[in-house]
Amino acid sequence: MAMPKSLIDNTVAGKENSNEQTLLLKLFKMLFNVPPTKLSTDTVIDIINNTQEQVITKGTIDPESQKSLTSFYESAKLETVREEETLRKMLDIIHEVRNIRHQNIKSLLQSQRSSTFLKLLQVTATRMPVWFPKHDEQPPPLCGAIEPLPSYVAKSGDLVAALVKQSGEERWIVAEAVAFKNGRYEVEDIDVKETHRNFTLEKIYVKPLPLMRADPFTCPDALFPCNQFVLAMYPQTTCFFKALVKAPPKTSYDGYEVLFEDDFNQYTIMMVVSQRFVVSYPTSEIIHKDDEMIEF
Repeated sequence: MAMPKSLIDNTVAGKENSNEQTLLLKLFKMLFNVPPTKLSTDTVIDIINNTQEQVITKGTIDPESQKSLTSFYESAKLETVREEETLRKMLDIIHEVRNIRHQNIKSLLQSQRSSTFLKLLQVTATRMPVWFPKHDEQPPPLCGAIEPLPSYVAKSGDLVAALVKQSGEERWIVAEAVAFKNGRYEVEDIDVKETHRNFTLEKIYVKPLPLMRADPFTCPDALFPCNQFVLAMYPQTTCFFKALVKAPPKTSYDGYEVLFEDDFNQYTIMMVVSQRFVVSYPTSEIIHKDDEMIEF
């Protein structure tokens, strides 16, 4: 006898909740390691500062003080690395928890009314992790405005911006990547109200959405600058339109302030769109190229 789908869904949900609780418990325990680790780092830094003040007062540095300072600097470096490792492990756990909750939201999206659907879609934007560099590390592809590598293929389940033909017109929509076969994407419109939701598209008609938020303090170059044209999702819709950036995010939690361009080359009032739903504006050749878009 086959197991009812509702029972399967409840079993999967129960397992996900159990995994989430396990991760949260692990995170809770790790939180207790942060203050002692930071205290150890701060103690070494205080010793360094005191030693340097003594050297400045003397006006010279003797071999013993030089040896001590070198030792303290090495200790401070080790303590800092240990503190960073602890914090990054915690960020990884937070990211895993967000992924679990994101999967739960995706299942809810299929059954909610329009207003709730759009609110849940915005929640996925806030769940996107913030990228933090290690030393002089450069932001990776799909962090904020950083383009993916030419060879990159969106994974099944990832959200993308897709140029499709619906109701006799071309439009950029939020879609979910289903598969990539023979150089083409199979995507599904996330808006369940649409009659035609499944499409097979050439790669040039699909733009993967960012997977990480950029922090303007640590990597401002990973954000679209002022007065640059972008594709941005119009608020309360699942469609992308041409927009002009008037202000990039001020923090990793803020969105872009943009002006959308209408059919008469005029601009709307200022609107805010999260990093998750802003991508580079495609070339005119891609927009106007009349290639086939196959529905399946």
